[in-house]
Amino acid sequence: MLQELAAETGASGWAIGSMVFFVAAWAAIAWRVCRARPEDLDARARLALEGEADDRQGGPPAARTDR
Repeated sequence: MLQELAAETGASGWAIGSMVFFVAAWAAIAWRVCRARPEDLDARARLALEGEADDRQGGPPAARTDR
């Protein structure tokens, strides 16, 4: 019954398409990570997280009482 339903609705095409999209996205991400220079990755790792940049500009750590 499920095979007939899949054949009539074209669900197998969507399943194959989604698998191809997943493999393509995975390959693109893997390619970008492998091609990235370690210096660039280190620089991104040192970026301030959201909200931390405001804390750093607010004054010395001893002046802040929110933590």
